[in-house]
Amino acid sequence: MSDIARKAGRLLPRPVKHWRLLVTLALGLLLSAQTLAKSHYPFSVTSEKVSNSYQLIAHNRGHAPVSVLVSLNSVDNISADQIFPLAVVVRANSDTTLATIRAANPARGLRFSTQSHFLPGNFRARHETSATYRLPFADGLSFIIGQAPGGPLVTHNTPDSEQAIDFTMPEGTPIVAARSGIVIAAEGHNQFGGKDPAMLSMANHVRILHADDSIATYGHLAPSGVQVGVGQRVTVGSVIGRSGSTGYSSGPHLHFVVHQLLRKSNGFGSISVPIRFYVGNPAYVFAPQYRQKVTADYRSPGQAPPILEQKTGPKAR
Repeated sequence: MSDIARKAGRLLPRPVKHWRLLVTLALGLLLSAQTLAKSHYPFSVTSEKVSNSYQLIAHNRGHAPVSVLVSLNSVDNISADQIFPLAVVVRANSDTTLATIRAANPARGLRFSTQSHFLPGNFRARHETSATYRLPFADGLSFIIGQAPGGPLVTHNTPDSEQAIDFTMPEGTPIVAARSGIVIAAEGHNQFGGKDPAMLSMANHVRILHADDSIATYGHLAPSGVQVGVGQRVTVGSVIGRSGSTGYSSGPHLHFVVHQLLRKSNGFGSISVPIRFYVGNPAYVFAPQYRQKVTADYRSPGQAPPILEQKTGPKAR
């Protein structure tokens, strides 16, 4: 029996003559591959008895909005003030009443069960198309983009990763916030990496929520290479960690991607969005490209980063 079902049972008077409740609440934290780690977000939905009704209440103890989809099953003799399935955005650090359920016929007991699926983020929000990002590594450093939209994609072949950018760089490179926001996830305890799909959920990472409710993930950080904590506000250019090769990785690099949520029939999904970087002062804005050599120079006038030719071996005879 779920904790909510037990709690609901304690709330009912004994013996129960006219009110019965079966509440089985299944909460799923639907994390897509871009999170790069197993996470447990502090979100729950409970059922509270209030007079002759039950309120479904969402409790968000995290620092990001949460999109939750609630469905009713096994219903008998109920009347609800909302239409189900019910999709709601619950703001950060809040308690929100989602619906009130009571007996359609007060002379009889009621019965219902619920299923809830949630994902940190706001499915109603959209990434600002005018947003630009600084390069996510320390000033003065130069690196080559190993994967980017429009180029050969080795691992970025799903909707949640197809707009991601991989920067090839040595382990221990200082990683900085490409855009200001609040840290909503930080995992730095993983120690290993390799080309094994079993390691997909074992990459150290930082996730930052932006003002438009989009979320950036900085992945494959070094062991103990996370230098920020959940709830911390960071400004663009501030150091958040060190690069590494933890998780599913063939070598040291930074995986950088920005996401927004979308509604799905059984909950919510996460899709990567195209982004633009800027360099220089005054800034030059550009879309990242495969084999582009990018330099974090924010003092000189910005100019288009060069695209390096692919090195090839001698022709076969």
